[in-house]
This record gives sequence, C-alpha cells and structure tokens, in this order.
Amino acid sequence: MVKLFKIHKFTGLLAGAVLLLLAVTGFFLDHDKWQFLYSTTIPYAPKALEEQNSRLFEGYYVDPQNDKRVTVCSKRGIFESFDGGLSFERRFKGICLGIRNGKKGLFAATDDGIYIQLPDAEWRAVSLKGVYVNALSLHEDRIFAAVDKKRLFLIDTDNAKIIKSATVALDKKDLETPITLSRLVRDLHYGRGYFDSEISLFINDYGAIILIWLVLSGFMIWRMIVGKKEAKNTRALIKSHANIFALVSTAPLLVLLVTGVFLDHAQSLSGFMRSVKIPFFFLPPVYGSLKHDIWSVDYDGKIFRVGNRYGVFKSNDLKSWRMENPGFAYRMIRKRATLFVSGMGAPNRIHENGVWKVVPKTPHMFKDIYLKDGKIRYFSSNHPKEPLPRFDDITLYTLLLSIHDGSLFFSWWVWMNDAAAVSLLLLLFTGSARWLAKKRPRTFR
Repeated sequence: MVKLFKIHKFTGLLAGAVLLLLAVTGFFLDHDKWQFLYSTTIPYAPKALEEQNSRLFEGYYVDPQNDKRVTVCSKRGIFESFDGGLSFERRFKGICLGIRNGKKGLFAATDDGIYIQLPDAEWRAVSLKGVYVNALSLHEDRIFAAVDKKRLFLIDTDNAKIIKSATVALDKKDLETPITLSRLVRDLHYGRGYFDSEISLFINDYGAIILIWLVLSGFMIWRMIVGKKEAKNTRALIKSHANIFALVSTAPLLVLLVTGVFLDHAQSLSGFMRSVKIPFFFLPPVYGSLKHDIWSVDYDGKIFRVGNRYGVFKSNDLKSWRMENPGFAYRMIRKRATLFVSGMGAPNRIHENGVWKVVPKTPHMFKDIYLKDGKIRYFSSNHPKEPLPRFDDITLYTLLLSIHDGSLFFSWWVWMNDAAAVSLLLLLFTGSARWLAKKRPRTFR
C-alpha cells in the first residue's frame, strides 16, 4: 500500500498539469456550439495556428453576376467583400454553418436560426429563431433544414411557415454494417459514440469534470500533507478525491486516453485504423439508430436526403428512409441538377442523372462548392486558396484546440500528451486499488 501511494503521488505530481490542460480544453472543445468560444478572441495569431484558424470557415459564395462580390461563412460570422477579397466587412456576428443561394437571395444556417441577406447586404432572421441550424438546402420556394443534427424542417420561404417537421427513423438493416476503427475512435473521443441524444456528450463531460477535480484535489491534498495542515481538513478532502464517483469515471477516462493516443498518431496509424473493421455486433447502441446524426441535407423538389456517418439516405415523405449511397456524407451541396457530396473518411462523389460517381482529385472534406468563370470550384478550409478575411487574433476555440493537440507548443508535444495518457492509466489503477483496499481490506489482501 505504501508503494502504491508513492507511485500514485509522484505520477500525479509529474503529469497533473498536462492532464488538467487536456481535461479543461477537451471539455470546452466537446461543446463547440457555444458562441462565446468564437466571439472571445485573443490578440495573438501565431503562424503555427493558421491552419486551426482557417478551420472556422464553413462556406464560400461568389456572385455569378459580379465575381468581385464574395461572401464568406464562418463560425466567427458572415463576411462580405466587394473587391474580390482584398478587404472584408463582417455582416453577421453569430455562428454561420453554411450559405445557400436561392431565388430570393442568399440564406444562411446559423446558431440563431435561418437568415436571409437583404438588398442592403445586411442579414435578417427568417425562421427557426433561437435554434442551432447545422445544415441547409434550398429548392424554389422551399427550405429544407436540420436542427441540432436531430430534427428536420421543411419551410416555405414566402411566409416563413413550417410546412413539415420530422425526425429520421432509419431501417436497422441499413445500419447493420461494420465501421472502421478510425471512425469509432473519433466518435468515442468527440462525444458521439455511445448513445443517442446528449448522453454520449454527458459521459465525456463527466469524465473530464471528475479528472479536473482529481487533479486539483490531489494537488491540494499533497500541499496540505506537506504543510502539515489539520488532519480533519485533509481527511475531508481525501474523501472528495477518492470516492465512488471517481471510480465510476474510470471507464470514460480509459476510453478517452486510449482514443486520444490513437488520434495523436492518426497520420502514421491511418492505414491500420482504416483497415480494421469493427463488426456491428460490437458497436455501441448509437450505431443502431443514428437518428441524432444528421450532418447534411438535400432537397431537389421531390426527394429528401440526409447525410450521416453511414452514408446518404433518401425519402419521399420524411417518414420512410433507405440507404442510397454509402460513405460518411459530411456535406451535401446542390448546384442545379448535380448533388455534390463531401466525404469524411470516405470518397467525394456526385449524384447526376440518377447515377452516383466518385470524384477523384478533390479536397477531402470540402465545405462548399462555388461557381467562378463558369467553372465549379471546391472550397476547403484546409489550406484554402481563396481570398479570405484575415485576423490579427485567434478565437478562444482555436486557442483551446491548439493547446489540446499540442500545436501551440512544439511539434514533439504530442509525446507529452502520450506520456500524460500513460500516467493517467497508472493513476486510475493505483487510485482504484487503494480505494478498494480501504473498502475491502481482507478481500484485497
């Protein structure tokens, strides 16, 4: 028991700071819908974080009648340029998730509902005020939208009236397929891999909050022991540090540390992670429903489509759905009669004249399609080529992300995260063993 105590103490003191950083940043990154993460900025924009900064751009539109007029959708707002991208002005301050052009003008999916751009270039709320619209599609005088990845709305643009609302009930036969280890690792680590609704996120939050308290309380206990504080106060703090709540957090923390190590080395392990297939029988319950997994939507006037981590599903009535095309449908953008689908860990493809085709040599996980000089252009936030708004600061979200993945520090910081993960494994083992020993001393011996 003395050896376990020493191992637990020294491991916690050595790795505590890194574990605290990972827990705090991971908690906020899981809640990327919170607007203050993007409205709060830090007056510092190092070149090392340019890639993370560009990830916040979600949509790109060039006016076909005037290619000098450019509209950019971002989680920092909506920006517009009238000189081909030499200068931009912010027109909307909320989170923008996508822009689509229709007969009545430009529409935007935001964290505060659906907005339309007025003739004076300002934006006005149209429908679904106060809710998080994560995907949007336009056809004639109809808007097809997804809210919080779990509910669908068909809206009349003339009077902003909701015509239909529905949830997605998929046939389980379409879902009983294996997925790659790469997909499972990401879903579990990002808080969407256990159950439907907010339960998956809550499990990750629980693990993060308990880890934050374990690190802080562990350091305070050490300080009190070194400072020879009153034994009564120390015992009370130890009880808050070592209890059943901490023991229960072992499961989610183990998942987070294992998946975190895989993601730290995702590039070098990509071949292995994509080659390993996890049978449906071993997958968590969320994969048997995916009713809260609507990443993209499309409506062509007759057929409704939704995209999720399994592929593209279609319906004629928003009630019966069937698989149309496999592969994670990250984004769906329609240009006239052609539907472009951006894949996440899956190939990019198009649906044209009733046929699905893979589109090679296109940016992985592109976020938008726009027309310029009569040609289709793909907009990707990874090393974008288009003129974009420039910032002399970074958002709080970008700062937290760069701390979490280590890019803010050094290229080798990823190994510090790995060391912290191994330390957490040791802390969980020694801490659980000590707690069990005190509860059941005879059994433990």
